Amino acid sequence: MTPLADFVVLNRRLTAGEPEPPADALPLAEACVVRTCLREVLIGTRPALVAGDAARLLPYDTRVGAEAYGFLLRLACGLESEIAGETEILGQIKQAWRDHEQSRPLAARRIRPWMQRLLQETKEIRSEHVVNLGSATYGSLARRLLGGRTDGTTLLVGAGQLAATVLPYLACAELRIWNRTPARAFEMLAAQRTGAAGDRQVTVLAATEEVELAAWHDAHDVVLCIPADAERDARRVEAWNRRTDGGGRILHLGILSAAGTPWEGVPGLATLGDLFGLRDAQAEQRCALLARARRACAEKAQLARLDDADGSRPGSSNHGWEDLAVFLALG
Repeated sequence: MTPLADFVVLNRRLTAGEPEPPADALPLAEACVVRTCLREVLIGTRPALVAGDAARLLPYDTRVGAEAYGFLLRLACGLESEIAGETEILGQIKQAWRDHEQSRPLAARRIRPWMQRLLQETKEIRSEHVVNLGSATYGSLARRLLGGRTDGTTLLVGAGQLAATVLPYLACAELRIWNRTPARAFEMLAAQRTGAAGDRQVTVLAATEEVELAAWHDAHDVVLCIPADAERDARRVEAWNRRTDGGGRILHLGILSAAGTPWEGVPGLATLGDLFGLRDAQAEQRCALLARARRACAEKAQLARLDDADGSRPGSSNHGWEDLAVFLALG
């Protein structure tokens, strides 16, 4: 097995449309190559570095030993990606490793224990720290504010860009869309990705105010993607209060706050201000989770160094977190 001190990772950023170089032009012979649209990562051993050709190494960041292993952990966990925490990179690393094992089994054997440890520890870190990060789109935040799927009817008022963004995230048995111009609602539906309607029944309502208010009376949830309109909003509030269906929520994305509007005091109401508040709270939580994930990567890299120093096989560590605490204190 290759000692950790001889484990090498080379990383460089790619330019758009850059062709893939031939294998014999790489500065690391028989490397496991992970290539994405943004980067090229070479994984191998120090003895396999092409001797006497420093020019080939210039475009790469070179990492060796625990530093190399820690970088790969962060990469596999999505912590080096433009969108921190994304999962696609892990699949690309797994596929590159499978290809490497098939095409270069002897070279793969030298780093297999470290790659196996990498995949196992990536799984541990992701499951503990890089899950439920949440997305920060209007649609995903709107769905959280509404409280998830309903077996009832959701009324979507509006057919502009904001409504089109929210539409795929409305989880309900029946969706009704009202807009002053029904043709725009049909255009919005036609522009949605295939399958955006899911298993729900979707109806575009007639453009009259009477039809809209009747839909308010029957709806379980309502999402407004239109500006505030004091006169019509008062009638909407009245229709909502006359409902026979209890519960449900209104999400008004046309106002920051209900204060001073007909919506003030309406139960179950959330506004654009609530959506922004959820976004900010989610961002704080996301930053905290990602920071913990990065610390976990650093700690596991240090444990790998300790295990390598006393001859432990990857995956069968003789050290615990107490040893690591002492190691870090001495370092």
